This record gives sequence, structure tokens and C-alpha cells, in this order.
Amino acid sequence: MMRTIRCWSVLALMLIAMKCGAQDGLVRNAGFGEDWFVQVGLDMSLQNPYGYNFARVLPNGKSFGLDVALSKWFTPQVGVRGKFNWENALPLLENGHANWLAPFYQPSVNREKGGYVAIYGDVLLNLHNLFGTYRADRTWNTSLYPRVGVNYNFGVTKGSLLAGVGLLETYRLNDRWSVYADVAYMMSGSGFVGSEKVQGTGTGSNSNGYFSLGLGAQVRLGKLKSGTGSTEAQDKGILMNGIWDNWFVQAGVDMSLLNPYGCDFGKVIPKGLTWGVNAAVGKWFSPEFGLRGRVQWENGLIENKSVEWLPPTDNPRQNYQEGGLAAVSLDAMLNVTNVIAGYDPQRRWHTTAYVRAGIISQFVEGSCSPLMGAGIQETYRLNQRLSLFGSAGYQVSTSEGMGYGLTGMKVATGSNGYFDIDFGVVYDLGRNGFYRDAESKRRAYAQPLEGHNWPRLMVNTMASMSVAYIGKTALKAVVHEERPDHSDNKSFPSGHAAMAFAAARSLDKEFRRESIWVPIAGYAAATAVGIERVATDRHHWHDVVAGAGLGIASAELTWWLSDKVFKNDNVAVGIAGNSVDLVVRIK
Repeated sequence: MMRTIRCWSVLALMLIAMKCGAQDGLVRNAGFGEDWFVQVGLDMSLQNPYGYNFARVLPNGKSFGLDVALSKWFTPQVGVRGKFNWENALPLLENGHANWLAPFYQPSVNREKGGYVAIYGDVLLNLHNLFGTYRADRTWNTSLYPRVGVNYNFGVTKGSLLAGVGLLETYRLNDRWSVYADVAYMMSGSGFVGSEKVQGTGTGSNSNGYFSLGLGAQVRLGKLKSGTGSTEAQDKGILMNGIWDNWFVQAGVDMSLLNPYGCDFGKVIPKGLTWGVNAAVGKWFSPEFGLRGRVQWENGLIENKSVEWLPPTDNPRQNYQEGGLAAVSLDAMLNVTNVIAGYDPQRRWHTTAYVRAGIISQFVEGSCSPLMGAGIQETYRLNQRLSLFGSAGYQVSTSEGMGYGLTGMKVATGSNGYFDIDFGVVYDLGRNGFYRDAESKRRAYAQPLEGHNWPRLMVNTMASMSVAYIGKTALKAVVHEERPDHSDNKSFPSGHAAMAFAAARSLDKEFRRESIWVPIAGYAAATAVGIERVATDRHHWHDVVAGAGLGIASAELTWWLSDKVFKNDNVAVGIAGNSVDLVVRIK
């Protein structure tokens, strides 16, 4: 019987390995500190301002520069790369005919002032491992990448957003060294190439494009490890999921706070406030890294009749009547919880940071503009498939994204920013593929997620607030301090602050191990209560501080007593209907 079980376990592991694309053993995800690499090389850029004949790009749009990049593979399928490019300024790489770099037809000015610099963010998708079979000994590797970034032209002291796509080809010389060839095409705004000579270029659809061609060397960092089958990998690694594993969909409602360039953010409500819906589909390639494609539709379902900062500015209601605005984006997601605390399939709370790249369009104008941003998302898992999420991000677009006529800026520096706040649900399409082996995967999926002790939280929170209420009432009766507004002599301590901090401390006790954001939110809300009591002249600052201390002390006392009492098997707490029942067994 034991031999039969072992045989089935081995067979299951082999099937999972085949699903993951491994030929010679189990492929495991590297830890966050592994599989980093550096690239250094030279490149040639071919700039092409909007409306100019590309056949004349040599020599008018040609420049040379230096590339430096730091990258990491999260799995053999997907990685990220941050890249720095300095163009048209280095000795021995001069092109005296770079006429199409701003200032227009003044190539020496651009070079003398320092050329231009660009910072790129790339998501690397290894096409061989993504659609084919993973081979640890493969020499040639081809990767496709979408790109987002910013550039700055010293020649005209202007910058711009950029977005593009490219291909990276690497040839491995040994386990540490490789050579690479890189080609990309990017779109950028008029502050980068072009000038007053080319009116209107760079705003949305009338952008400037340029090719970047690079050659260089690549070196892996850190200790080299075998990614397949080694004992160390099996002990520390997580089984790499297949291409169809760990996909999810999410949908939610959102509120956006639009802020065109040059407008006072203090007036964003209601002038720049809109509501909308969003939907996304994504995949986690490792417990730390994933990608998500997202669509957002704003100001098309729920109208804000007070909005003024959407085109057309003379009749902003027309924006709603014409369908509002929409954004399509790709998010690169980093699960901060798993990076810092390690992967745990039973964890409910997850904090994820993301960077975003995409396009935004106003239907009323038919315009398009590049979009980039960053944000943070918090998810709470209800069961094996369903989660709740809340996220907040900040995004920037060039001026046509919200109508450059409003900002008065026709170059990329006239950018518009907006906050995006979302709430919704996430649904996992398939089973979790991140486990150390087939048996642990089976056990973890068969077991329900460990939950919180909700009855204990409810009882302890109410008890903590009750103790705080009794304490503040007794102190008010003894101290007799007059309120700042002279309404009575019950100022010390603040009862609102006492009960708010008692509740916040109870949330801290229950949720701190899973997510630091819950107690942070609780304490922030309690602090806001205290500030409001001072601002409305109901309390002095020392009243609020004393109330906060009383509330925290009340929670500490209540939870300490709870732990002492409820460790006794003869005492139990339960919920029946709308009541909370305390049962004491008397022997």
C-alpha cells in the first residue's frame, strides 16, 4: 500500500513538472533575491517627428548613446527590467546631423546641453518558456516586452511620457555571461523631438516615434544555483505554475479625482470628480509577481453634474453624453506581502504594489494619450476563489488625455494627473499552482482557509469600548474640567477618543499578523476622531491624548482577561441569530 502511494506521488510530481514545462525535473520559482542580472551596452536611436519622412531619418534623426539596465526573472517565463539611456552626449559618439532632436535643426545645441536621458520600465516575456518547453540549457532566448517610461531633453529642458514595445535576444556564453541585441519602438511627446517648427506634434495621437537599437553584455548576479531538481531547490523553492494556472478576473466600481495641469487640486471636488467601473484579467506567474490587463470606463454610467474639468470645457456635460472617457492599461504587480513575509497559501490579507502603463481616450474628442501610474492594492480572501479588493493609484497622462485646450499646454510637460480609487471583487479562475510539491498542494486545497475568531473579536471589542466608557465617565465626574466651548465641565478625558482607540486596538489585536494596513486604518480613523473633537472646541489636546490612552488600556485589559477566561474549556462564546451567547459549564 505504501509503495502504491509513493508511486502515485511520484507520478503526480512528474505530471506537474510536465505541465510547468520542465524536462529534467521540477522547475521552481527563484526567491526574490535570486536571478538578477545587469546589462551594459551601446545603442543607436532613430527619431522620427510626426509628419516627417522616415526615409530621411539617416542622418537627420540618428543619435548614439549608452544603456545600463538592472533586471530580474521572477520565473523562466516573466521578468522585469529597469533601464537607463543617455543619448547624444557622450564623447566619440557624436552625430553632427541629428537635426530632428529638439531644438529643431540645431543639433549642436542639443549635444552641448547634454543630449537627452530616458528611464524605461520593461516587462520581459520569454516567448520560448511562455509558449514552449522550458530548457535550462537553452542558449538562445527571445523575449517580448511592453515598455513605459519618461524621457527628458536637455536641449529644450522638456520631458515626456513614452510607451513602446520591443524584442530582446540573448545568447548565453556560460552560466553567468551573455550577449544581447535589443530593438524597440516607442512613442513620445513633442517636448522630446520636434519643436515650434512642427506645431501640435506629441499631443496624443500626433506623437513622435523612435526606434532604439542596442548591443551589449549581460551578467547574472549572485550565487549560481541549479533551478531543477536539486535538494536545495526542493526545500526552498515553490513549484512553478503552468501557463493556465493562477489566472483571475476582477471587477469593481471606482472614483477618480481628475486634476488637469495648472488647476487647483483643492477644487477637484466636485470639479474633477467622476465615477466609473473597471474590469481586469490577470495571472500570477510567481507568488511575488503577476500581470494584469485592465479596462476602466469613467463618467459614462453615473454623471457628476458639477464636473468642470473634462472637455469640452464650455459644456462639460457633453463629455457624459458622448460616453465619458476610457483607459486601457497593463499593470505589473508585486505582492509585497509574499516578498517580505514569504509565501503562505493560507494567508488571507495581501498587499500588492503595481506600476501601470496604457492609453486614455476621451470619446467626446476622439483623442488618445499615453498613460502611466503606480498604486497599491489590498485584498482579503473570503474563500479559495473569491476575494475583496480595494486599491488607490495615481496616474499621469499628457494633456490631450483631458483636453490640452483646458491646460493651455501643447507640449508633454502640460500633463494631467488623477487619483483612482477602486473597490470590488476578485475571482480566481483556476486552482492555486504555487505549492512545494503535489502532496502539499492537495492538502492545502482540501483544507478550508483558517479564519478569524469573529465572536471573540465582537465580544472583546464591545467589552473594550464598555470599559473605556465606564472609565471616561468616572474620570469626568472626578476631574470636572471645563470644555473649550464652555458648554459644560466634562472635558477630561475625551470619551469619543477613548472608545475609538479601544476599537482600533481591538482591530490591531485581531488583524496585525495578517495585514498591518488594518490596524493602520483603525488608528488613523481614531486619530481623525480626536482631531475633530479638538477642531470643534469640544476638547483640549490633552483630553484627547488621555482618552486615547484610556481606550488602548481598556482594550489591553479586556483582551488579557479574554485570553485567561476563554482558554478554559468550560467557557464558550457563540452567535445564534442576532444574539451573542456566553455559555458557562458548571461541573
